[in-house]
Amino acid sequence: MLYGKNFIAVLLFCMLCFPSCKKRHHNVTRSFYYWKTIYRPTSYEIHVLHKLQVGKMYIRLFDVDVDPATGHIIPIAPIQFPGKLADTFRVVPVIFITQQTLGALGRSPIVPLVEKISTLTESLCSCADIQPSEIQIDCDWTAGTKDVYFNLLNAIRQQPYFKGKTLSCTIRMHQVKYTLSSGVPPVDKGMLMCYSMGDLKKTGDRNSILDVDEAKEYLKRINAYSLPLDIALPVFQWCILFRGNKYRGILHDVAPDMVSSSKLFVHTAGSLYSCTMDTVWQGYQLKANDIIRVESASNSDLVQVARFTSQQVTNPDVNVAFFSCDSITLSKYSTDELEAVYNTYR
Repeated sequence: MLYGKNFIAVLLFCMLCFPSCKKRHHNVTRSFYYWKTIYRPTSYEIHVLHKLQVGKMYIRLFDVDVDPATGHIIPIAPIQFPGKLADTFRVVPVIFITQQTLGALGRSPIVPLVEKISTLTESLCSCADIQPSEIQIDCDWTAGTKDVYFNLLNAIRQQPYFKGKTLSCTIRMHQVKYTLSSGVPPVDKGMLMCYSMGDLKKTGDRNSILDVDEAKEYLKRINAYSLPLDIALPVFQWCILFRGNKYRGILHDVAPDMVSSSKLFVHTAGSLYSCTMDTVWQGYQLKANDIIRVESASNSDLVQVARFTSQQVTNPDVNVAFFSCDSITLSKYSTDELEAVYNTYR
């Protein structure tokens, strides 16, 4: 009789736990971000995108920032299209709004700005023959700037070119973890950016692009988020320069393997390399004992985060996007590895 009671208890426990343990299946749209000022994918990039059967491209159109000369908020750095785009991918235009913009918006009228945003968006899309059904706003807002940002989003939605289209925005991991203070933006859906874990300016052996354990801690409640969520994962890399334990900047166009393979640097620990002499290297003036930290997301890290988020995202249709489309970063992964990450969500 005791065995029977225990058996029933275990059975009831399994029945209660089964829904949370069952693998979630999604209808996956394979996607990529394109984050350059000229839309000119290389033949290698096109080859990878076709082999992966990518169906959607999130293309940065322009930034919105504060003009240092005038203090006015203006669209800057618009993308250049060589002409009309082929209909190979569905395109989602992306508009990047800086944190400086949000800080200045409290002193500036919103309507003239959103009219400029709308006019430029329509003009660039028309130039490339893009007829978007979705437009995305990319901005890392905070608890202190959420009100002005959400007001901006509401004003953008009222512009004629945006009406009838899906409005999405990027969601950082801290905005999911601290939903009560960060708020939920007034958009139709969010793109959860599963990278940029913390302050890249901190010294030491760490990975500010992706730390799996920290990501799981931040994302364990995304199934309760009140917006449908797509997923963005990092395939970018960077090298960060420190001098005298102080952050000096990112070494642009310098890949981690360029550092690790150079006799100029000595591997000291983990992701850290020390410069051995004063020199000019790759256009950068370096000093002896400068520290370079190399950062990237391994395929193993991507798979682990994909497995975790695939169980947490509840909407049946999900766009899974890699950031970003670039020959140097794409060469770090085989198409089979990226294919496996996409397939994790199926």
